[in-house]
Amino acid sequence: MIRPASQIEFPPSDALRAKASMMARLDALKASGDALMAVIAQRVGAERAENRIEVERLTVEQERLIANMKRLAAA
Repeated sequence: MIRPASQIEFPPSDALRAKASMMARLDALKASGDALMAVIAQRVGAERAENRIEVERLTVEQERLIANMKRLAAA
């Protein structure tokens, strides 16, 4: 949504900066969560197909995504 010029603060207040930062972090967490769910679904498929190499690759990717989410949440 585009806000009218009359509603735009310049320079932005600390509260607006904090809100924008929080919203960006939440968007990043949501994207990471979506990516994690996709990797988990692929891993389950690989486990059912007994594709050990793919399971190992996806496990590493899953752990990387979880670490990234923890880093984002702690920021």
